[in-house]
Amino acid sequence: MPLLHHLAGSGGTLISRCLASMKGVCFLSEIHPLGTRHFHPLRQAAEWYGLVDAAEIRELESDEVDGFAKALAMIAGRAEKRRLSLVVRDWSHLDFVGFPFVSKPRLRFSWEDVITEQEKRCATVRHPLDQYLQCREMKALGDAWDEAAFWRGTRAFAESVQQMPWFRYEDFLEDPQATLADVCRTLAIAYDPDWQQKWHQYTNMTGDSVRVERKEIRFNERSPVSRKIWADLRKNEDFHATLDMLGYPIPEPLRRRVLAEGNSEPEQKKERKTKAKDWDAEVVRWRSAVQDDPVDMASQLRLAEALRWIGCVDEAVDLLLALCCDAEQRLSSDSESHLLLVACTTLEKAGRKVDSLPLRRRVLELRPSHRDNLFQLSALSALIGEIDESLTYCRELLRLDRGDSVAAANCLLYMNYSDRYTAAEISKEHFRLGIRFTERPVPLAKRQRAVNEKIRIGYLAADFYTHPVGKIILPILESHDRDLFHVTVYHDSEQFDEITKATEQAVDRFVLIQAMEDEAVAQAIRQDQLDVLIELGGYTGGGNRLRVLSKRVAPVQVSFLGYPNTTALQTIDYHLTDRFADPPGTAESLYGEQLIWLDHAHLAWRPYPEVANVSVASRGAPLLGVFNNIAKISPTAIAAYATILKKAPQASVLFKYGDRYSIRSVQDRYRREFASCGVLPRQLRFQTRAETLETHLQTMMSVDLALDAFPYQGTMTSLECLSVGTPIVSCCGEFYAHRATSAMMIRLGMPELVAGDAEEYVEIAVQMLNDLSRLRELRAELRRRFLASTLTDPVGLVREIETRVCGWV
Repeated sequence: MPLLHHLAGSGGTLISRCLASMKGVCFLSEIHPLGTRHFHPLRQAAEWYGLVDAAEIRELESDEVDGFAKALAMIAGRAEKRRLSLVVRDWSHLDFVGFPFVSKPRLRFSWEDVITEQEKRCATVRHPLDQYLQCREMKALGDAWDEAAFWRGTRAFAESVQQMPWFRYEDFLEDPQATLADVCRTLAIAYDPDWQQKWHQYTNMTGDSVRVERKEIRFNERSPVSRKIWADLRKNEDFHATLDMLGYPIPEPLRRRVLAEGNSEPEQKKERKTKAKDWDAEVVRWRSAVQDDPVDMASQLRLAEALRWIGCVDEAVDLLLALCCDAEQRLSSDSESHLLLVACTTLEKAGRKVDSLPLRRRVLELRPSHRDNLFQLSALSALIGEIDESLTYCRELLRLDRGDSVAAANCLLYMNYSDRYTAAEISKEHFRLGIRFTERPVPLAKRQRAVNEKIRIGYLAADFYTHPVGKIILPILESHDRDLFHVTVYHDSEQFDEITKATEQAVDRFVLIQAMEDEAVAQAIRQDQLDVLIELGGYTGGGNRLRVLSKRVAPVQVSFLGYPNTTALQTIDYHLTDRFADPPGTAESLYGEQLIWLDHAHLAWRPYPEVANVSVASRGAPLLGVFNNIAKISPTAIAAYATILKKAPQASVLFKYGDRYSIRSVQDRYRREFASCGVLPRQLRFQTRAETLETHLQTMMSVDLALDAFPYQGTMTSLECLSVGTPIVSCCGEFYAHRATSAMMIRLGMPELVAGDAEEYVEIAVQMLNDLSRLRELRAELRRRFLASTLTDPVGLVREIETRVCGWV
């Protein structure tokens, strides 16, 4: 009987990746990262190692014990003939817990039922608190999270591994070579020292090509642990029992609470020696040092560092901010800037990065050429809507380093938000800075297609998840004629959620490129021999792939949807738009690409099913709504909003964008700016928490009139507003970024809601508020028109795109 090697465990992904990269190992893994398939050893053995023929692959039911056993025995036998050791990774900790991808465990049998006597077993374990924090952050869990079930399952897993040798993930991080050699000896497989050069290139870890960005094995600080979590863990018997069984010490915050209550420190019954650094002990050590010498900044910094490592980020922040208060009087400029930067990093880890802005501005005074600080200042300023300040930092970065492509991309993106530049000035800057993304193109002839062969079309973006681009592009991808087109998606992000899963299922091929170098991406796309590549990102995000397109990786390259301006790259041939978003006769001079004016619309979206569930109660005083990204709300727009409220004092305005308005500095700035225009604070309302989708739509429906941002108009927010019948007033500009909402309203036959300038914008809004009965009658008509329009017809849009593509190839 061939020997099967069985690795069970939690926190063992990195250990498994290293093991799987060894010469002579045939590695199968029980779970798929997108949660779309259960463990399928036949398919994995066929696709990854060629041990099974396509004709031998059959679906295995989740409770088919004999089928799984026979499949594994067959694969083990064939692996042995090729002198490979079959290792099966069992994600049994998730089977106990039933997370993260299903509400119940995938396999309805025990691995002991499947694995024969001819097997070697071991397990990997991870600190249960870190396992908990990671699972809690998984978006895939959604509303299915069950705290009690998690801890019951974690305890059951810890009990199960007591029956076999097991290894701690933390020990592996401390000494990877020695720990992995021990794992190999336990599993009776040959240790291959070359894994150290190969592990980060291994791609079949948990399914389709999943790459890792990091190239070194190292510790990461624990995710922040809230005070509520510490309080809950203190009385959680399953947590303490798991710590005891796996030999982890009680965390310092819990140990400290026990001692504070006058109880003796609990004995750790089965604590195993660990090679990893004990950060809980470090906290105890430096806390004592600070008590002995309260003015010793070095000890305080060490304590703050140790607190961060164990997840007590809030306490670390309090300590560092107290130090910063009198740093200018006590410290040299170098010491002060170091302290400030440590405090900024800690604030960011605590989820309070906006609070670091005053500290970063002080660092700018002390170290004006500190590039990372400049970059963070730029990003944070944009986050709270201070676009001109953000552009100042971008330009300083470019002055320090002309080759800084991230700063160049952000500068171009942020210019679309600013009300200080004309369309011609913004376009000119795209051509000036776009040269930084240009490389020598490789000549690429059109592919010779056989008769009736499918056209190969690819889509490249970083946003195939719950993102405006991801939401809009999904129904477009689903609408392609798969008899005529072979569709490949290149996903340049580590983000995965329900939209990512649906995208993977909607296309013929889904490729992760997030951790790949530009040249590797270019080679991979060329090898796919596409006929057309459509990029959806432009200069959005500093880490874009425009350099890949500048090399010419497809004979026809197209820009669409995700970036509302030109890329200015000579190798991008076309830009898809329509005559309302980019008017013929004026927009051509602003683009480097040839504009393709679609008759259908510049985009199409499928409204959420939840739209049918929302309704609005009887209304009181007029309520306006501003739902756009704060970065889009320019000073000119704020002035217009204020004028509207002055002329309609009975009205108020609701500002909502996720949880962005929970930032106190943003609220304060808005109140100051509106007060300076004579608007009372009671007329301003802020939504400070992110809402569920249905509640979000309900809020959009509850306002009488939406005020679009300008000059950069809304897209996803406008589609959502229109889907619930909320009218939108917009201020029309000269090109797509400044016309997106206006183009929708004109296409819907409601140009009366589209202003030509800020003065007319105010006039339209006030007229609407003065005739609420007419405004409310408009809602039903607007919703009817929208749902019947080309804006909600992705199939029609795709057919027109496909017709254009056929003409290009």
